[in-house]
Amino acid sequence: MIDFGLSSSEFQERHFERAPHLFRQALRDRPFGWPDLDSVLQLNEPTPQGLQLFNRALIPDDAYTEDCSAFGMRRRRLNKVRFYGYLNAGATLVINRFEQQSVVAQRLCAEVGVFAAQPATSNAYVSFRGDGTFGSHWDTHDVFAIQLLGRKRWRIFTPTLPLPLSHQTSERSTQACPETPMLDCVLETGDVLYIPRGWWHHVMPLDEGSMHLSVGTYAPTVYDYVMWACSRSLPEEMQARTAFKTGEASFDAIVERVKAALHDVNNREQFHQTIVQRERTTSEFNLPLFVNPQAPVLDPQTRVRLNSCYPRNSAESLIVNGATLQLDALSAHIIKLLTVSPATLAQLEVQFRDVQPDALRRSVLNLNRYEIVSLE
Repeated sequence: MIDFGLSSSEFQERHFERAPHLFRQALRDRPFGWPDLDSVLQLNEPTPQGLQLFNRALIPDDAYTEDCSAFGMRRRRLNKVRFYGYLNAGATLVINRFEQQSVVAQRLCAEVGVFAAQPATSNAYVSFRGDGTFGSHWDTHDVFAIQLLGRKRWRIFTPTLPLPLSHQTSERSTQACPETPMLDCVLETGDVLYIPRGWWHHVMPLDEGSMHLSVGTYAPTVYDYVMWACSRSLPEEMQARTAFKTGEASFDAIVERVKAALHDVNNREQFHQTIVQRERTTSEFNLPLFVNPQAPVLDPQTRVRLNSCYPRNSAESLIVNGATLQLDALSAHIIKLLTVSPATLAQLEVQFRDVQPDALRRSVLNLNRYEIVSLE
């Protein structure tokens, strides 16, 4: 769905944590339309955490939602008159964790996660006019803004606190946003903009319908590793367990213990494994392939892509959703190929021309069954 024009490793070398980058027309198709958004609003019950309206500040949810009773069950719904009124008055609609409500958003989120080699989640932003949602601010995670519908203006400013941690928000900063942007652009439908954490930005609606998907990626930091290593090593050091007294404590032994823990290759690998084990992948349901008593049929143009942003633990095994799965040689080779880019089943058959097509398709289906790959 997304053509970044460069590989994941090239992105890491050239752009990751360095500077914003604009991928013009990276979204090759137009997979999402206004009717798709209408369906999401129609079928999902609004909650204060999931659906929000902003107009310079958060609008209380009871200003545009109401309780109702349907077949003896109480539920919350949007009051369309008020809801439309706020949007017409310049409010921005925010739908949090949009990948949980839209298959298209789930696919886009997964593609960004694999490309960035980081876990990803998404929020949708919808506007028709107004001054924007949050004003000038920075995020404490990297963002890939995917313009799905219409256009939106982005002004990007250099960071005053490069690479902030999760608690180092722009709201707590005493430094103001720089006056002159380093990038001032209008995202067109299909554009993708990468913004590293810490870069100030101001997103401004134009006088037209606009929707972008903000995909946030979350990389573990050196700080995270240091805290993890300290939590494992210091409880074993007696001096770390003594009461703290100003001017009396000797930290030499503790410092050496921490240095040894940080440089321990086994600790680094275990830290990585804890991150991998926390990842949860998901693939789309496909009852005809797995429940239909007839032999499953895969279309040659079915697109196969990896779900995990940590796809390769070893040639023999893979950690998926907290479980270690053993891989046969064919499955391992398929995964290795897909780490470069998604592929259609027909393209895989060309790559594996020495493998019987039925065997290849069984292997792909099995990888999908365990949510290692998605079939689209």
